Amino acid sequence: MLTDNKTLSGIKSDTERSFLVLWGLIVLISSVIGDTIILIATCRYRVINLHKVIVAIIQHMAFCDLVQSTFRVFPVLTATIADKWILGEFICHVQDNLMMVSAGFTMILTCALTAVKLIHLKFPLIARTWSKNRGHVICVALWFFVAVGYSPVFIVKIFYIRHTAYFSYATYECTYLHQSPLAPSWYKVYYPVSIAVIHFLSYTILVVTSILILLLANKVRSRIGGRVRLEGTITVLVTVAIQFLSYLPLGLVFITWMTMGIQHSGKVWRAVTFVLYLNIMANFYIYCITARSFREFLKSRISQVLVFLRLTSATEGKPPIRVRPPDLSRTSGDHVVWSNVIQNHVKRLSKEQQYT
Repeated sequence: MLTDNKTLSGIKSDTERSFLVLWGLIVLISSVIGDTIILIATCRYRVINLHKVIVAIIQHMAFCDLVQSTFRVFPVLTATIADKWILGEFICHVQDNLMMVSAGFTMILTCALTAVKLIHLKFPLIARTWSKNRGHVICVALWFFVAVGYSPVFIVKIFYIRHTAYFSYATYECTYLHQSPLAPSWYKVYYPVSIAVIHFLSYTILVVTSILILLLANKVRSRIGGRVRLEGTITVLVTVAIQFLSYLPLGLVFITWMTMGIQHSGKVWRAVTFVLYLNIMANFYIYCITARSFREFLKSRISQVLVFLRLTSATEGKPPIRVRPPDLSRTSGDHVVWSNVIQNHVKRLSKEQQYT
């Protein structure tokens, strides 16, 4: 499999490798466990008390994060540990394409999250009638939009520049030579322009809708005397903030590289790439902080697990409690007083439990 210059771009410090591996493990564990809990909590128990459409978007975002943690973070983590790509060429193609689709879809879902929250604040009576199914319809439509937009890129990657796929030691990810002579001429324009347009429109929407959400939330809060729940507003705005924080370093490095011709080192590219993983793992912690119902759900489940562990450890090595059925053969006729029989039976059980 093709690679770039390991001597020039690869990891040379054990300290850097240890830090990247530790960060990768934290992201992977947090995403796999956290996003699975989010899906279970919202699909089965419905514990996040936000607008139904927002909950549907949260579910799709959790699914995208699971895809990225499985097909992006895990392969990069293994490559960082082994200092080479060990998962084969097929996974290399899967990693790059699924990373592009899921990352782009997560960004568009974040825009949908802020747009729905803005509509909810501006037109609460209309938004109140929206069901969770409508939220899933919106997300499926966005999935279709992303698939249509990415399909030209996917076709070129598979049928034109498939053999240019290589493992980059700068980011420890797989990528393609998009400016290869094998690529069609229109693709060399379509690929960078489409990425630039999507990012520009997405961040413009996020900035404008976030400002409007703040203004409307403050207006609604002052109009009704401060008696308004800001849980949904805070959740949406913190999600947007994490999106900006995770992509800002990469954006600055990319812009300085494209406009000023600054050649950044492999260490810089790795740093901004691993910072992107913050957006993959953050949602679970965001909901723990901002969503009270989700926090109470976690507390109750943790309490149940702790009680189960205590009971298991307390009864370990002890014989099981034998429950003796009441002997009714000694009573007959009208002299049977059922309440006394039951009371005696309860007393006998309590004594047996005391001595076992």
